Amino acid sequence: MSEELKNILPGLQTAVSLAEYNTYKIGGLAKYFYIAKSKDDLLKAIQAAKQAGVEYTIIGWGSNILVADSGYDGLVIKNSSSVIAAEGEIIEAESGVNLASLIGFATRQGLSGLEFAAGIPGTLGGAIYGNAGAYGSSFSSVVQEVEVYQDGEVKKFSNEEMKFDYRHSILKERPGIILSVKMKLTPKNPKEIQSKVIETIKGRNAKLPAEPSCGCVFKNIDLSKVEINKAKVIKALDINEEEWEQAIRHGKLSVGYVIEKLGLKDKKIGGCQISPKHASYLINIEHAKAEHVVMLISDIKMRVRDELGIQLQEEVQYLGF
Repeated sequence: MSEELKNILPGLQTAVSLAEYNTYKIGGLAKYFYIAKSKDDLLKAIQAAKQAGVEYTIIGWGSNILVADSGYDGLVIKNSSSVIAAEGEIIEAESGVNLASLIGFATRQGLSGLEFAAGIPGTLGGAIYGNAGAYGSSFSSVVQEVEVYQDGEVKKFSNEEMKFDYRHSILKERPGIILSVKMKLTPKNPKEIQSKVIETIKGRNAKLPAEPSCGCVFKNIDLSKVEINKAKVIKALDINEEEWEQAIRHGKLSVGYVIEKLGLKDKKIGGCQISPKHASYLINIEHAKAEHVVMLISDIKMRVRDELGIQLQEEVQYLGF
C-alpha cells in the first residue's frame, strides 16, 4: 500500500510523529504523512488516498486538534498551500495560508477586517471551517466565497451557503475540504491596521498561557441555543444577579468563567492541567498524554453537567480516537 502511495505522492513519509505537527505537542505516529505545498498537491493527495483505499485526514497548523497516543493509522496530509493575492478590496488565499501571514499581507495592502484574528495560531482553512473568532468578530463577517472539494468535485460556496454560526459552518454537517477563500475587506491606513494588530496580539498574550495547548477546548455556552436553569446556574457558580448579567453580556456564558467559579482552575491529571492563567485552556505541562487530556475534559464535563445541568460541547477536534 505504501509503495502505491509513494508512486503517486513523491515525498510521502512513513511513521512520522504527529506531536511535531500540533500545538499540543501530543500524539503518536502517522502511518503515512505528506506535506501538500499547493492546492493542486492537496487535491492530488486526497485523490491518491481514495485510489489506494487509505483513510486520510487533513491538518493545518495543528492548533485545534488532539491526537491519540496511538497515532493515526492512515494518511495525514499537512496543508501548507500558501498563495495569497489581492485585487481591490478582495483577498483570495489558499486554505493552507497561516493566519499571521494572511493578516500581515492584508495590513500591507491597507485592507482592514482581520485584525480580530491577530495572534490566533492556525491556518485559513481551519479558521473558516470552525468560523474562528474573537472580540465579537469572526471570519463569517469577511468571507465572500469558499472553494471546496466535496463529493468528488470542486464547488464554490457563497457566504450564505456556508451557513456560518458560532464556531460552525456547513462543512461540519456536510464534510468537504476547503481549497481557497475569497474575503472582502475594507480599505484603511496600513499604520492604523498595524497598530490594532499589535494591540490585539499584546492583549491576547497577556491573558493566554504560554504552555502548549490546543486553544480553547470547549465552545462557550450560547444562551440563544442552550436552555438553562438560570437559578441553578447562579447558585452553583455562587454569584449574584449583577455578576450574572456581567457574565452573559455578550449572549454567551464563558466556559472558562464557569470552570473557575466551580473551583476547578489548576486541576491536574497526569501531565495536563487547567491553566492557572485562563481556565478555558488545558495545558501540557509535564509531557502530557492524550489520555490525560481526555480524562480532564471528561471530568470538567461531568462537573458542569451535574452542578449546572449544562452539557458542554468540545471545540477541539479528535484525531485517531
